[in-house]
Amino acid sequence: MYSVTRSILAVAVLFISSLCGTVAFPQAAKFIHHAADPWPLANMTLSRVPCTRERESAAADSNAATAASRGPDSACDTPPVSAPSVNPCSPAGLGRSGCPAPRDAVQEDLAGMGKAGQKILRARERVLEILQGENTCSAWYRGKDSNPADTFRTLSFEMDPKGQELVLESKRTGDLTIFRSPYVARVFQGDGRYGRITINTNGAFFSPLATMVEEQSDGGARSLRGTRLLRVGPYAGDTLHAQVLALLHEFGHIVDLLPTDEGDLDGKSEQNTAEVLRFCRAEVESKVRRNTLSATR
Repeated sequence: MYSVTRSILAVAVLFISSLCGTVAFPQAAKFIHHAADPWPLANMTLSRVPCTRERESAAADSNAATAASRGPDSACDTPPVSAPSVNPCSPAGLGRSGCPAPRDAVQEDLAGMGKAGQKILRARERVLEILQGENTCSAWYRGKDSNPADTFRTLSFEMDPKGQELVLESKRTGDLTIFRSPYVARVFQGDGRYGRITINTNGAFFSPLATMVEEQSDGGARSLRGTRLLRVGPYAGDTLHAQVLALLHEFGHIVDLLPTDEGDLDGKSEQNTAEVLRFCRAEVESKVRRNTLSATR
């Protein structure tokens, strides 16, 4: 911290420099001038000489009113009265005209991710609009998180370019056929504030369709079956509705509002998506813009 005690010499110099520049010499001259007076002490003043420091800068001029208010008997070393400065753009004053908006690091990161980042950013802003509003969707999330918009704003995003890219078709007993599409996004269950959403670049968040292959029950080679449309719930892949629903679904896992659906066993992911739609469909499909910002299948 380098805090040391000042020397006696330094204190003496500081004390002398804090007095008026010409206090001693005018008083001495006044005493000599009245030396012939039979009553010299009657003509001497016992008050201090008014402070008359020269104004050496524009800053001194700005304090003229303060100096004048001290009166003629004020000592030069009397500290000026100062009031603490107030920053109108402090956190308490944010939102005032002329104040910069608070920095959104996640928004800045997404803006630097090119076209894919712009798509995530657009969906993120729409989700924030929904969560900040008064509607059945935001009320549902508030049952688990008192300020869901604030929590969602802290989430970061990353893309998985090596994620599953094929639709897998498999036959089950009887005529049952199961299609497993590439995962859309994933999170850690109950991750909470500052969690991360990973988005599959080959899934329905960015792609409207994918190549489909048939898996053989005996473990044989897969056979190409053409292409298949990708969807998030009822919405076609690579659309704003699908992207918003995907983020709302993942957010449900992050705040532990939806149960885990890892591996989509027994269609758990689709059930969770249906639960999100039960509360949020009207807002997902709303075209009103308010100018605010777990695996999904």
